[in-house]
Amino acid sequence: MKIYLIILACVLIGLSACSKKCATEGAACEDTVPTNELCKAYFQRWFYNPQTNSCELKGYSGCSAKGFASEAACSTCACKK
Repeated sequence: MKIYLIILACVLIGLSACSKKCATEGAACEDTVPTNELCKAYFQRWFYNPQTNSCELKGYSGCSAKGFASEAACSTCACKK
């Protein structure tokens, strides 16, 4: 009986970790290029453009990396229609 509880706990933990990862990737699909951040960092990241249904490489200065690190990650974006 104890082994079944351990297996059930592992399955539940695994499922919750997967749903968090999927939610994070979905949020990156909605990222837009920051325009009003006052930081000196420079990033080149891939952003999903819903108007063209494609990924575009954009450079911007800001405080944090938004979008996707690679074109491949953007191309597999779950929000593509």
